[in-house]
Amino acid sequence: MKSLKTGLLATAVAGIMGSGTAFANQQTVDQISQLKINYTVVDNHAALHGVDCASLGADWASCNKATIRLTNDGDAITGKDWAIYFSSIRRILSVDNARFKVTHIIGDLHKLEPTDKFSAFPAGQAVDIPIINEYWQLFMSDVIPRWYVTSTDAQPKVIASTDTEDLNQIVTPIRGDLWKSTAADNNVLMTAEVRFEKNSDVKLLNASSLRGQIVPTPRVVNVHDRDVDLSHGVKLDLSALPKPSAEAITERFSLLGLKTDRGYPVRTEISAPSFQGKEAVPGAYTLKIDEKGALVTGYDRAGVFYGLQSILSLVPAEGPMKIATLEARDAPRFQYRGLFIDVARNFHSKAAILRALEQMAALKLNKFHLHLSDDEGWRIEIPGLPELTEVGGKRCHDLTEKTCLLPQLGSGPDSSTNGSGWFSRADYIEILKYAKARQIDVIPEIDMPAHARAATISMEARYDRLMKEGKEKEANEFRLLDPDDTSVTTGVQFYDRTGYLNPCLPSSRHFVDKVMGEIQKMHEEAGLPLTTWHFGGDEAKNIYLGAGYTDKNNPQEGKGQIEQRNQDKPWAKSAVCQVMLKEGKVARY
Repeated sequence: MKSLKTGLLATAVAGIMGSGTAFANQQTVDQISQLKINYTVVDNHAALHGVDCASLGADWASCNKATIRLTNDGDAITGKDWAIYFSSIRRILSVDNARFKVTHIIGDLHKLEPTDKFSAFPAGQAVDIPIINEYWQLFMSDVIPRWYVTSTDAQPKVIASTDTEDLNQIVTPIRGDLWKSTAADNNVLMTAEVRFEKNSDVKLLNASSLRGQIVPTPRVVNVHDRDVDLSHGVKLDLSALPKPSAEAITERFSLLGLKTDRGYPVRTEISAPSFQGKEAVPGAYTLKIDEKGALVTGYDRAGVFYGLQSILSLVPAEGPMKIATLEARDAPRFQYRGLFIDVARNFHSKAAILRALEQMAALKLNKFHLHLSDDEGWRIEIPGLPELTEVGGKRCHDLTEKTCLLPQLGSGPDSSTNGSGWFSRADYIEILKYAKARQIDVIPEIDMPAHARAATISMEARYDRLMKEGKEKEANEFRLLDPDDTSVTTGVQFYDRTGYLNPCLPSSRHFVDKVMGEIQKMHEEAGLPLTTWHFGGDEAKNIYLGAGYTDKNNPQEGKGQIEQRNQDKPWAKSAVCQVMLKEGKVARY
């Protein structure tokens, strides 16, 4: 009984001590979250001013000097169990303050923490941490906001002074020669004054100059003297369009304040034989506007849709609802008229995408390239693979990455920012239908084999879950990493081998088939065929084997000196890839 009481007492004491430590650590985190952060670029040509950038391992022996200043306006902060995490697009090569060290975590995420020589952030004082970065930092946007601090058993907190999109709050203005990437850089610093001077010949067009102007300008347009009054609305005959496209156009007229059930008559028709030569192409149209009504003749449905958009572009933004009488003839000069949006690195909502599609339609753009995956995020639901969005669609401070990807690009420690988010299957189908109604083809991109870390980490989480359930076969079904691959690689965004899916694994090919198949089904359900698939296919390489680096044991002048012999090409030590090489199924590059 005595030993039992002793054990219970020890447990209680340990619990009290543990809770006390956690409280103290949280207090330290709370204090550090109130530090004022300032980032100053000191010298973008450090190699010319005594810094041995080559021996520091800088690509092309190019590096810059900067200073991180942490100002404490509160009480002294003496806790030593803390770490500040921040994003840096430049590799940090050295730290010139013995009280601190900076460690690269993954991607652009770095950790600033105290060394044994750290004593405190003194009350009412500033602490400077000089650092040397690779390359240069020319713009305020090279410094990323939302730094955060955490500690053992403490809740991470964003450092308040960095929680802003106004970089003037945290970055000292970059002036003088600092905005030059090299001493010989002849680029002009674009200030407000320089922009004004360069655009001094641009004149503001008055309302009369805009009369009869269509965007984009048609091949042929003849503007007449008389105007047509649309203030009583328009009577739309959209029989040449399918219902979804007719509804899209009607909504656009209504958005501009025009009634669509009565008024000036607008008729539509499709007549491919009416077009000859270079104008006999999809999307071609003619437009005739006179005092009795307007007629849009399209080569096809897209042509009718574009002709109606031309009428809409004539409607003035303000003033009387009058448009010029005219005759226009137009046909696309380019088959591919596209817009690319990356929702992987930073997510954009379905509503934002629909707004973009609406503007694409107004400008007669017809290809929407949607970047749905990258190292920093997976943004589309794939039935049967929930981890892709539950893990790969979120970023948060989980160093194990079992529940989310680590923060990147200043997304902060939780999942409340646009570092997190994804489209459900229903969302994507709605986007497809919206695009189809506006004559826009959607090109989904799932980036591979590089830029695939969101997928590889997600499938590792899936593997772990199923292995715990005793389902080894299912666990390996979609695994993208070879667990026996010991290749030492670093990609262009500073990720390790987890940034590449292994193309030699049958499970990787099964994964690709699964993802493509599910997305194809979504296109079929939306009635918008999947005509083009984008694989990405870029940057599957180890940057340290690139031209700007050299082995320190046999250095070449003007290059960063590293232990190049320790570096591998992607999958070089993957046994399954080596077997395929021997069998001639794949080749070295």
